[in-house]
Amino acid sequence: MAYADIDGSDSSMASTIASSLQQMSMSFGLACGSLITGWYLGGLPQTDQLAVTRALHYAFLTLGGLTILSSLTFWTLRAEDGESISKARLHEIT
Repeated sequence: MAYADIDGSDSSMASTIASSLQQMSMSFGLACGSLITGWYLGGLPQTDQLAVTRALHYAFLTLGGLTILSSLTFWTLRAEDGESISKARLHEIT
């Protein structure tokens, strides 16, 4: 992975930080999924398989909606973002 706004000497550290943030985001996602499922379960007993299945379905749909909503941040990217990386790649290939 390359970072357009990071110096070459700092790219290893940037990659390590990005990897750590990815691990943290997966942990937060799992925690949020558990909390949302618990919220949909409410006070229902977890022995009721139909209720648990329904809660899981609602949780998946909710998390899918949140993922779609969070992807809207990509609309803020400009057309020229990443040009320094892609142009460098074009020159290396040709």
